[in-house]
Amino acid sequence: MIIKNTFYTEWDCESVGERHLPENEYRNAFEIDRDRIIHSTAFRRLQGKTQVYVTGQSDQYRTRLTHSIEVAQIGRSIANYLNRTAPLLSPDYQIDSALVEAACLAHDLGNPPIGHKGESRLNELMDPWGGFEGNAQSLRILTDIVRGDKRWVSNSGMQATRACLDGILKYKIVGKENTANGAKFLYPEQGEILSWVHGDSKLDQLAQTGTQVRSIECAIMDLSDDIAYTTSDLFDGVKQSLIMPAQVEAFWDEQYPEASPTLRAQVDDVLKDRFPMSRFIASLIGRWIYAISLEQVENPFLGVPRYQYRLGIGEEAYAELMALRALNYRLIYSSDYVRIPETAGVEILEALFLYYRDAVLGKRPVLEILPLPAGIQDQNDADQKMRIVCDWVAGMTDNHAIRLHAYLNG
Repeated sequence: MIIKNTFYTEWDCESVGERHLPENEYRNAFEIDRDRIIHSTAFRRLQGKTQVYVTGQSDQYRTRLTHSIEVAQIGRSIANYLNRTAPLLSPDYQIDSALVEAACLAHDLGNPPIGHKGESRLNELMDPWGGFEGNAQSLRILTDIVRGDKRWVSNSGMQATRACLDGILKYKIVGKENTANGAKFLYPEQGEILSWVHGDSKLDQLAQTGTQVRSIECAIMDLSDDIAYTTSDLFDGVKQSLIMPAQVEAFWDEQYPEASPTLRAQVDDVLKDRFPMSRFIASLIGRWIYAISLEQVENPFLGVPRYQYRLGIGEEAYAELMALRALNYRLIYSSDYVRIPETAGVEILEALFLYYRDAVLGKRPVLEILPLPAGIQDQNDADQKMRIVCDWVAGMTDNHAIRLHAYLNG
């Protein structure tokens, strides 16, 4: 007998556009979301996009694809742990793990090649036309691009459910100009989608003030992302010998003295080959998940269960997560091994964007070997043309961008 999960309403399961499903469809709405994301071109392209270490530097590093898979595994584990241990949940009232997986798998779909520096530079280059933001681009892929570049009210996207789209929406301020630092926003035209997701104009306005308005699935995805990149980036950095015991000891003493003696000793054991790195990372993820709890929200933003709960995490686990994240930022992300190829990659990304910008706006001839994106000439609006250019460049893998850049300079 199939137990109905009353944690979700029909409203949560409504989709953008009509879904054409067989009469004997055995998957629930969120399993379809997850499966469509996995089979999308945008998801496959993540295998060729930089996570931290530019692809091609080594064959062992995480890419955006392996990172997304790891985030999904952690997210599924958190959901399963809460479903089995949280007193607030029950077999017929629980967080759907497939929905959490879908949000985790989709959270980086919109990221361009060359990692976070590539995202920042593309945002600067797109400033006259609304900017660029990875989270907003993920939403655009799911609603506009997956099956053709059209407006979201058509059947061009993957017909994602309301709960799935809400699950990836970490940032809900519409318009780059409305943010304090010009980052973490939705594109102006996505206000329409946000209103559909919320179904409440007052909530849209509240989100516009910068108030964090997130569903429980979005919160799980965000924490899973933090756990995944903190542990995996440290793992890859240690494997490449980017950090030495003396460096780490100095970092703890001079910049992060609040780190616990236990964590310091464990990291030291790993760096001095007294304990396997893989077992250390596995133990970290395990004990952090066990430290997570589900808490009731007294005055939820929306009257559906997805908004009636928030995540809690034990003080010790959270302190460990923050300490290792700070370690990564100081000793790995700013290292020459990461920074130099990343800088070169950003220059390639910029050169390609400027070529397509000038070719589309009629400021230079189109090169036969570098044709414009299909359908762009059918657009009359310059903003729309530049958004398609942005889609085109952001969708490239690292190696594809490098090859096209070679043609540009050939």
